[in-house]
Amino acid sequence: MALAQATRTTPAAAATPPAAAAPTPDSEAFCTSIRDPAAEARFAWQAKTLKSLEGKLSDTLAKLEEKKAELKRLMDQRDAETQQAETRMVEIFSRMRPEAAALQLAAMDQGIAASLLGKLAPRNASAVLNEMEAARAAQLAEAMNGNRLRPANATAPTGARTR
Repeated sequence: MALAQATRTTPAAAATPPAAAAPTPDSEAFCTSIRDPAAEARFAWQAKTLKSLEGKLSDTLAKLEEKKAELKRLMDQRDAETQQAETRMVEIFSRMRPEAAALQLAAMDQGIAASLLGKLAPRNASAVLNEMEAARAAQLAEAMNGNRLRPANATAPTGARTR
């Protein structure tokens, strides 16, 4: 029975770790002596890590700037090609017979047709509009004027003649 009591008290004593006991003067002295060098080492490691991250960030920014410059160059090139194509289309439509140009423009998207008509000389544009169906000519004229575009299937205003 005494052995059973000793066994019972031993686990309870073993549950209390020796580290929970009051620190000894040697351990305090050791912790105090390495505190400053450990902090300096940690700060040095953090500074090195930050420098590494700054280097990666500056590399990434340089790559982004290169991509931005390339994108700007491509956009400028695309704009120049679009302008050239637009100029060619205006030249083509200005040389067409009004009847043929009217048929082509009537079949085109309203925004594109209005844009082309707006860039034609007024004499050419009026001849083309004169050859179009009245409702479509009115839609294109409104679009050229900057008014809200109406759907192509909208009914003609009252009193408008259609051909």
